[in-house]
Amino acid sequence: MLGGRRLWPGAFTRYNDTQHHESAMVGQQVAQYRILEPIGSGGMSTVYRAEDTVFNRPVAVKVLADQYARDREALARFEREGRACMSLRHPNVCSVYAMDRWEGRPFLVMELLEGTTLADRIKTGRIRPEGVVVIGVPVLSALEAAHALGIVHRDIKPGNLFLTRSGQVKVLDFGLAKVRTPFQTAAGGDATVVTFVTMPGTLLGSLGYMAPEQVRGELLDGRADLYSFGIVMYEAITGSLPIQGGGQPPLADPIGPYIARLMHPDREARFRTATEAREALQGLRFA
Repeated sequence: MLGGRRLWPGAFTRYNDTQHHESAMVGQQVAQYRILEPIGSGGMSTVYRAEDTVFNRPVAVKVLADQYARDREALARFEREGRACMSLRHPNVCSVYAMDRWEGRPFLVMELLEGTTLADRIKTGRIRPEGVVVIGVPVLSALEAAHALGIVHRDIKPGNLFLTRSGQVKVLDFGLAKVRTPFQTAAGGDATVVTFVTMPGTLLGSLGYMAPEQVRGELLDGRADLYSFGIVMYEAITGSLPIQGGGQPPLADPIGPYIARLMHPDREARFRTATEAREALQGLRFA
């Protein structure tokens, strides 16, 4: 916590004493960015609060860890992330302003957000269905924009959804997708098949939120994100993940059938697109 405020990135673990080597970055001038303090660390990178000395604004600077700076696959993955995020100019996607290198280490310059993740919000108590709709519509709007560019997030979960102090919803940490080929869905709509670049022996995504076809390692389209979004909505309302294989009590109308369709194990039975899912969500009426 910095000054009583939670800063992005929510999906990263808090900086801790085992990462003293990263503290050497504090005070460094990285291009036009003055590094102020670390705010989070993940497996491959550390994120710092920084000041853009040209535009006089606070930013987040994400720096690839030393041990990955000469790993070609890690570098490619990091750079794909930057390119994917920079292509997504959307109010509900965390903005990436720039991608560059400093002393051989690639870094991303990103929007610095103040607020909390949905994961932390859920810990304080369940969210009423009407509140989940308010959060869900902008998430689906962001996914519309991503899917239109052939990008499947593949890791939609509460920790990757950020609720800002100003009332915005931001989708963080878009997955790394490489467009392969368009195909026709059973319903006749166009979709995009993608494949992901990852480290050997790893599975991209968070298991509790992954669509069945993602767990099976199949080629994905945007309906995998819709499944994950359904899991997030269920958890926000009930406070827990759905039971694997079913068996949980159904949610009340009108939100229950909507979420059940998102979470259907057969992707052909889900909404065809994020647009269709958003329009259906906006059309729900609560007594």
